[in-house]
Amino acid sequence: MRKITQRFLIVVSILAFVIVSIPLNAATSYAQSAPTCDQQFYSSNDILFYSSCATTCSGGAGGGSLTGPAPSSLTGADNAAKTWNYFIARGLTPVAAAGAMGNIKAESSFSASIKEASGGGLGIIQWTDSRRTKLESAAAAAGVNLADNDSALLFELNYLWDGEYNAMTWQAQVNAETTVEGDTTIASYHSGFSSKLAKSQAGNGSTMVFHALVERSGDVPTEADRVSGSGVLTVRIDNAKAYLTQFGGGSATGNCSVSTGGLTWEQAVTAANKLSSWNAVFCGSGSIKSNFYCDWKSGYCTAGAAWMAVTTAPDGVKVPGIPNGVDVANTLVSGESSVYTKANPDGSNLQPFSVWSFGAGDASGEPGHTGTIVNVGSDGSLITLETNWGGKTATSTKSYLSTGGHKVAVFQYPSFDAFKKSHNGYVYNATATPKDSATAAQMATKMASFVLGGN
Repeated sequence: MRKITQRFLIVVSILAFVIVSIPLNAATSYAQSAPTCDQQFYSSNDILFYSSCATTCSGGAGGGSLTGPAPSSLTGADNAAKTWNYFIARGLTPVAAAGAMGNIKAESSFSASIKEASGGGLGIIQWTDSRRTKLESAAAAAGVNLADNDSALLFELNYLWDGEYNAMTWQAQVNAETTVEGDTTIASYHSGFSSKLAKSQAGNGSTMVFHALVERSGDVPTEADRVSGSGVLTVRIDNAKAYLTQFGGGSATGNCSVSTGGLTWEQAVTAANKLSSWNAVFCGSGSIKSNFYCDWKSGYCTAGAAWMAVTTAPDGVKVPGIPNGVDVANTLVSGESSVYTKANPDGSNLQPFSVWSFGAGDASGEPGHTGTIVNVGSDGSLITLETNWGGKTATSTKSYLSTGGHKVAVFQYPSFDAFKKSHNGYVYNATATPKDSATAAQMATKMASFVLGGN
């Protein structure tokens, strides 16, 4: 926010994910007794990820939940990705997140420690004058060094969200916008153009609404209006468009914006961090494994694969019971052939949201390890997500291990063949892959509700 008038900021909160459980036993699931859409059935079985009663993705334009606790850590390859993941996790739609980020890029390029040359603004939105003083005081009280990238960025994002005014001032209004674009000729607070400033920017796109409620900079409307010492509002919109394309697939439909190619690396990491903290997904009375193999030493990987199969299935209650890691893929193929087929040896029919199985030692039939393929790249590369596994694998080119709780790992491989040779001490057995791209696309939509912030 350059140094213009005071801008209002934010509060509250986010979507509290309630994660619980889908009972699958070692033989068969409850599938046979569940009607197609029975709210009482889903409620009594604590099925909160997906039900056939749901008709839309949550978190679409104007529909995101903005209440709940702040994330305890950031995930992402760089500060832009970390900021995107933060905003999406707190309930902003992709359009809203991109609009906010278009402004932040113009102000600070996502640096929490950057200062204006004049000594005015500081941080990601360039808090200025008394607002800067309050930010610095709050950081000092919290013991946060604003030169420390991750801790400073998380602190400033939380401060932007609800630390400055302790009242909701921008999130809902930015979330109500359905596009990042807007009319910059009515949005400039520069003294040379303020006579055209509209009293309200509502309906003028998320970038300009965020600018009006938070930044109120002295940027001029367009490049043709540029004057010395001022930025240009259309640059903020261009930034927002780029982030919507980069992180949201260009989609305005909120939590439906997972690509049919599967989860991006950042989305897979987000899923891993969420799964790492939620014992109720897998263990305890009424959970997905009904306390079966929930000691994190034997079979917990099976719970993760079972969760993925149920969460992404076109009809989750029909997923067959899964007895152990080495049998997961074959059980899905034989028990739900309308959804899954066996992956070809060369992976030529592979789709995202596949479930794979490895046998222990040199025997493909011995109880072993299981997990999921969450991305299939156009170059043949794969991204996997698996529970109860730590450290690297033999042929992965990229790896991530969640440190937020239990072990959930994300790996990237250059090819299906490299993946099959990846896990030392295990031998590849089989993969259950969605039978076609249409099925995988359905799965992507359902998975998005978990990864990007839905119920």
